[in-house]
Amino acid sequence: MALTPTPEQSDARDVFATGRDLALVAGAGTGKTATLVLMAATTRQRGLYVAFNKAIADEADTRFGGNVRCRTAHSLAYQAVGSRYQERLRSQTHLPASQTARKLGITRDLRVGTHLVKINHQARLVMGMIRRFCYSIDKHVMARHLEPVTGLDGDGQDYLARTLLPYATRAWEDIRSDRGTLRFEHDHYLKMWALTNPVLPGDFIMLDEAQDTNPVLEEIFLKQSAQRICVGDPAQQIYGWRDARDVMTGFPAKTLHLTESFRFGPRIAEEANRWLRHAESPLKLTGRGPRESRIGAVSNPDVVLCRGNADAMQEVMAYLDQGVSVALTGGGDTIRRVASAAEELKAGRRTSHPELFLFTSWGEVQDYVENDKAGQDLKSIVKLVDKYGPEEVLRAVDRLSAEGDAKVVVSTAHKAKGREWATVRIGPGFDAPSVDDDGLQRGINTAEARLIYVAVTRARLVLDLEGVSWINEYEKGSATRTTPLAALSLTGQLRRPDSPIARFMADHLPTTADLLRDYHKHLATLPHPVQPIDVRYPDWSGIGHTIDYRLRLSFGGHLGPAVSLGVNLLAGTDQLRGAPPASSRRALSVVGEELLATIDAHLTGSTAQDSNTLTRLCYVAASFEDIYRTGQVRRYSMLSGRDARTTLAELVASVPPYVVEDVRAQLALADQPLAGLRALPPSTKVCGPVFAGSDDVPADADYILGGLLLDCKSTKDPHRLGRDELHQLAGYLLLDYDNHYAIDRVGLYLSRQGGLIVWSVEDFLTKLGARAPLALLRARLRTHLRQELRAQGPRQ
Repeated sequence: MALTPTPEQSDARDVFATGRDLALVAGAGTGKTATLVLMAATTRQRGLYVAFNKAIADEADTRFGGNVRCRTAHSLAYQAVGSRYQERLRSQTHLPASQTARKLGITRDLRVGTHLVKINHQARLVMGMIRRFCYSIDKHVMARHLEPVTGLDGDGQDYLARTLLPYATRAWEDIRSDRGTLRFEHDHYLKMWALTNPVLPGDFIMLDEAQDTNPVLEEIFLKQSAQRICVGDPAQQIYGWRDARDVMTGFPAKTLHLTESFRFGPRIAEEANRWLRHAESPLKLTGRGPRESRIGAVSNPDVVLCRGNADAMQEVMAYLDQGVSVALTGGGDTIRRVASAAEELKAGRRTSHPELFLFTSWGEVQDYVENDKAGQDLKSIVKLVDKYGPEEVLRAVDRLSAEGDAKVVVSTAHKAKGREWATVRIGPGFDAPSVDDDGLQRGINTAEARLIYVAVTRARLVLDLEGVSWINEYEKGSATRTTPLAALSLTGQLRRPDSPIARFMADHLPTTADLLRDYHKHLATLPHPVQPIDVRYPDWSGIGHTIDYRLRLSFGGHLGPAVSLGVNLLAGTDQLRGAPPASSRRALSVVGEELLATIDAHLTGSTAQDSNTLTRLCYVAASFEDIYRTGQVRRYSMLSGRDARTTLAELVASVPPYVVEDVRAQLALADQPLAGLRALPPSTKVCGPVFAGSDDVPADADYILGGLLLDCKSTKDPHRLGRDELHQLAGYLLLDYDNHYAIDRVGLYLSRQGGLIVWSVEDFLTKLGARAPLALLRARLRTHLRQELRAQGPRQ
């Protein structure tokens, strides 16, 4: 018997029937697949449903009608490309690292600082670079595709990446060749297929779990001209650490929500909503499931959900000590490999473990996780091995039961995604936020809140909050810890749905889909972004500021007040986290003053600088601006660790060559699209403009050029720009309360592609859904913000 759709499901069906693109935000347990089936049943057109894995696709195939094909991205890629390599897929399932090294021409161990990287490990790292490249939208293998190597510092990582890059390039050429001899994997043909810009077969395309999408599939989906429907829950995005992308946020489509959860009742929905707030999600669930569902202690839960593998294994060992049969979701191979590596290192032997191969003893591993910030991901699992001993951990892994035979299941929250149980206990690892240097408790990280939201929404009947019991006390004191939302900058407020600016945008400029369609249409005509190829960790922020400064200088403008303010902070005596001793602070402030004077001399023509020197000066200037923006000298800043003898020439000479090359490429792209703007009279060009409304919301734009409000974006992922960036432009426009700048156009400049995208103010506001003229919108925003500021009280 067909179920009666909810009003939300009916709305989704009706929007789908119009042929419009749709983003369907579906909270936990809200029946997203049933809604997609309902939608597809309204048409005879051909549809394609794309699922994360084959099990989901097969299950969906039993529910959709005959007009919808249910596939995975890999099955589509195999049909188009991979089938040509089926013999290699069968015959090259295992290739020893020694043979891979020989085929690549790797013949010697590699010394990196005090560490020696063996031939076989170099081969494994090269193939890992190929794997990460295949997960990316990049067109070429790059140094940054090297996975982090435990035990190496930043310089060591960069050196290793540059050294291995030629081998990785050679490996990709071999893999693509019909006569290749290296191991061929399923992700290889997926990447090859993606590089052909495929057109998916269907009049409409449905992408499931769109909040955690492989970047390769994301790019394919966004390029389709068929009707596109993406469904998922951005609040359940928990695989960002694996480079998964959230297609939902910023997707140029009508957005609808499914908020009625049939999995659990009101009390568990209330708990879910608590974590949605901490995740800064606008979603609010209603519990339509079992009304008897409750929050409370559970002595014999069906599942215990933990933060990490070590936390889960600790629960496993506790149950085994009690004689309770226990299953570990995903098995114990990860733990087994670390325990085996510990045995080898304790015995004085080297290990082949991919994260520990550089260490010569277990003591080195222990020292690394205790004293190196980069080792924190390993710390809990090392402590587990130290507590029980590797032999005991290995015995526990051997005693694990299959899920069907166990009395209790233990899982990480990540592995529990997509599943549900009647009774759930939240286990260890979900720690309360730490305190800052002043002893104040930090806010809850939004990514952590999303993970806890996933965990608490696995329960149908009873939810035991043991592992997050700290949340009640935390929330009691949160009001005294939280920066008032009205005091945040424009960009800061746009990231908070409950902030004054974000609420105003939602009420007065509610739609971004049409503008995003314009943007993506233009984006499709642009070349792939230029970017550094042979650098493991490019300083994206520093380069972004550098190209912004270079463009300002080309328009005849100065660097902007933020650089001067950063210099002044160093010159002052106020506490500055990470700052060097007082004498070094004074020396760096003198260097900053010299830098500003050098730029001024260049602008006046008294002492002109060549282009490369200007780029280096601008890169140094970015470090001073970073001090102003963050209120600290960050550990990786080029100003960190400097002494009283530091000179401007020394800083300029230390600018990495790749920065100069990258900025040179971006400047070359800017020649044609920005030529007309450079030719404007000086009086019509303003760099770093502030507005009458900047006293209400801290905000300074990039440029206003002859009435064009222009924001420069130096992103390598331009398709990730979305609603917030458009609302940022709108915010600048509306904060010009008195029309001081006579803005008549707004636009984005994509510096890595040389793309200039411009809208008239009238078209821009219309496509944002404005129902009032510009002057009235400005007046309403001013009233709204000042009411919020009065309610907040005087600023500190």
